[in-house]
Formats: sequence, structure tokens, C-alpha cells
Amino acid sequence: MMITIALLVGAVGVGMLLVSGVLRRSKRSAPEHPADAGSLHAEVRALLAEDGDTAAVRLYRRRTGAGLVEAKDAVERIAREQQ
Repeated sequence: MMITIALLVGAVGVGMLLVSGVLRRSKRSAPEHPADAGSLHAEVRALLAEDGDTAAVRLYRRRTGAGLVEAKDAVERIAREQQ
């Protein structure tokens, strides 16, 4: 009986951790504010010229809610368009 209760408590705890992780991730992926493509690209280009690609990727992710790989690819695409 005691083992069953311990397993149940453990399962509930693991479930709560999983749910909190999903909620935390979904909050992170929500864009800070809607991205206007023209102004976002201009800001990304300015950051590429000043600070390099890390800051530009960070801005792109924050403004669009994109994942790391998607943001990196987009910033690289914007940089190629600039050349």
C-alpha cells in the first residue's frame, strides 16, 4: 500500500514537471510583439553590421517567436539579401 502511494505521488510530480516545462516553453515562443517584416529586417541588418549575428538572431527570436535554427537561417538569409 505504501509503495503504491509513493508511486502515485511520484507520477503526479513528474506529470506536473512536464506540464510546467511545456507551459514555460510556450510562453517563451510567443512573440514579444508582432513583427513587421520590413522593420524587422532593417533592425536585423543594423545589428549584423554593429554587433554580429548573435544579437541579430536573439532579436529575430524575440520578435517572431521562432526557434533557434529557424531564426539563425532567417538571419543568414537576410544577410545574404543585403550583399
